[in-house]
Amino acid sequence: MTSSCLPPPRKAPCAPNAGTPPEGRHPATVASLLFVVAALLALVACGETPAPHDPAPQAIAGSADLSDAARQGKTVFDTNCAQCHGPEATGTNLGPTFIDRIYHPGHHGDAAFHLAVTRGVRQHHWNFGNMLPVPGVTETQVGQIICYVRHLQLTNNIFKPTEYQPAC
Repeated sequence: MTSSCLPPPRKAPCAPNAGTPPEGRHPATVASLLFVVAALLALVACGETPAPHDPAPQAIAGSADLSDAARQGKTVFDTNCAQCHGPEATGTNLGPTFIDRIYHPGHHGDAAFHLAVTRGVRQHHWNFGNMLPVPGVTETQVGQIICYVRHLQLTNNIFKPTEYQPAC
């Protein structure tokens, strides 16, 4: 006895006909695969995948015309940061350069530098490993380091004065 309340059995919408072999991939699967490949290529073209870092020091515009805070920041940077981040923040084989668009104030704001120095930071742009906190550097000194780094970035066209104005 059949119940009139039950609908007739339905075949899955994408199921091939019984008894016939499938003829290649479903068009939606191919389109999805092409979309994913195009998206990955777009990310690479836009620079979202970090390029390998060249630890060789860069030729940069130097530390001329530093404000008092930036000059103090250079001293603190040279003592606590240059071992890994290089002279004038050009990078080494132990740490990245800060003279790079990745450290643009719109991408890594001043707070990111404060947190990196005081709490450390997990590796996320370069393959140098995690950065440990830097003991003994005060909040005032971190501000001076940021002032120095932002001066170097501005001098080397990492940002324009209309995009960001250092607070020092």
